Amino acid sequence: MKKTNIILIITAFLFVAGINAAAGGKKQPDPAPSVVLAPEPEIALPLPKTPFTIAMRRALPDDQLNRIQFFLSNGITLTQEETRMNIKVDVTGKIVTTDGLDYNQIRIPAETPGRLGVNSEYNTEYGILAVCFEDMNINNNVVYFQPNPDRDRYELMYFSRDGTKLLKYGDLDYEISYLREIPYLLVINEQQKDDRMNTRTVTGRNP
Repeated sequence: MKKTNIILIITAFLFVAGINAAAGGKKQPDPAPSVVLAPEPEIALPLPKTPFTIAMRRALPDDQLNRIQFFLSNGITLTQEETRMNIKVDVTGKIVTTDGLDYNQIRIPAETPGRLGVNSEYNTEYGILAVCFEDMNINNNVVYFQPNPDRDRYELMYFSRDGTKLLKYGDLDYEISYLREIPYLLVINEQQKDDRMNTRTVTGRNP
């Protein structure tokens, strides 16, 4: 082999060795594959609650009215006072009389679900609705709502005595209290589009 060829081979070998030494003598890692993120699942938002209107009541037959899921717009607190008195004789022979008041409260929070109660005496056409917010309709535990045409909704019905707002719940009269405006009935109203086209073509009229 000629001396010139040997020099070229040695030179090429040294050139390649220098490149590997500069690279640390290690093979460069392949680039990391790109990550493809899966699309996030869509979350169904709850349907909004709207007032139960007089127009809805007029459009619904009684058998469907009994199936409606009602909700209370804002909370109601029912309070009843009972006088308590206890008389006893102590060890010295003295009579001790203790009196006081027992407060019994029933709270119906906002958005509490309810159904039409079994007491249907007020469920006349477009009239008062008796709604039950308890699992079991015992002792006629219903709350009455009456239509308010000015606001087109069914609002809490109560009576007044000596300036106190009262509501008959079961067999007892309770003083009622609530925050903000008077409570009223809400329903879930899912809006669906149902447009229909009816077309008729006329052919004209000849003498």
